[in-house]
Amino acid sequence: MQMSYIIFIIAQILGLISWLLLLYSYTEENIDNLLYVQILVCVFDVLSYLLLGADSGFLICLVELVKTILYYKTDKDKLIFQVSLIIYIIIGLLTIKAWYACLPVLGSMIDSFGVSKDSKTANICSIFSNTLWTIYDILILSYIGAFNDIVVVICNIIVLFIGYKRLMHISKFRILKYNYLSRKMIDEIYKLDLKNFNKTWSKDYQLSIYKKNKDSLFIIEYQNNFMGYINYLNIDELEYEKLKRIRKIPDKLDINDIIEFKSNRKTYILIESINVKKEYEKNEIIDLIVNKIRYFIKNKYRKRVYIHGIIGLALTNFEKSVYESFGFNKIKEIENGCIYELDDKMINNLLKLIL
Repeated sequence: MQMSYIIFIIAQILGLISWLLLLYSYTEENIDNLLYVQILVCVFDVLSYLLLGADSGFLICLVELVKTILYYKTDKDKLIFQVSLIIYIIIGLLTIKAWYACLPVLGSMIDSFGVSKDSKTANICSIFSNTLWTIYDILILSYIGAFNDIVVVICNIIVLFIGYKRLMHISKFRILKYNYLSRKMIDEIYKLDLKNFNKTWSKDYQLSIYKKNKDSLFIIEYQNNFMGYINYLNIDELEYEKLKRIRKIPDKLDINDIIEFKSNRKTYILIESINVKKEYEKNEIIDLIVNKIRYFIKNKYRKRVYIHGIIGLALTNFEKSVYESFGFNKIKEIENGCIYELDDKMINNLLKLIL
């Protein structure tokens, strides 16, 4: 068996792995895990095109890999988009050995433009982009890549004419865990707190809280736009018992009372805030949040983080509705709100039902 044929087969296998990872990424809700999957997709694409000697595709995928990381780690989306266009043009000029070498360059430029626009424009741009990539992949013998591109084109056409919500029968609302908090996101939270609570933490204090416990923040989105958040904090047992006796919801928490989640030890949770834009305070969102809290408890248990109690602080009627819909006990009415609790026995009963 000739070495060139072996390399060709390896390239197809790498393309297949990339495609399978891409399929898996559509099922992943955790934004950090999604980032890692997308990085792996780019890595396998880079290796596949490198083995096929497809310089243009190789370099474009390398740029996509860097873009994926930068989009996640910064809030400079517009700058990243502008710089990437310039890089695409340079790649096009440097790698044109045949007419089809420009196809992935044009495809990526069109796709980048679409991602910066609304969902309908993004779908249309994706159809054109992946059509160009399909032609390129066929010509450079990346058959798995071409198959992947065709599937994406077909899916986007279906979504465009039927609608994603109707096709998938799912809500456009979703809740994602954020382990990295950009200044842009802090600004969103700050403005929402000020509007709904008439008070808020300072931005630096918010950032220090999230750095202390990076497993705490869940962002609620509607059509990929920020609309609210849930903030879980892991506290020690003494602080937990102390919060059950307070007469007023505190304006701030002592950062030293917030600890990291660790396996095989008793864990006590404070749901510090459940805050959503007023126009979205509806039953659908309440059900979504309730299910997310259930998933949070189940997921922690599977990671051997054993939750023995959850305190929920409710400043607003919306927060009260969430806790009461879930089945929390209202243990106390205080000066500026209510305190709810899900105790050890209730959590164990819940785990028997959902595990």
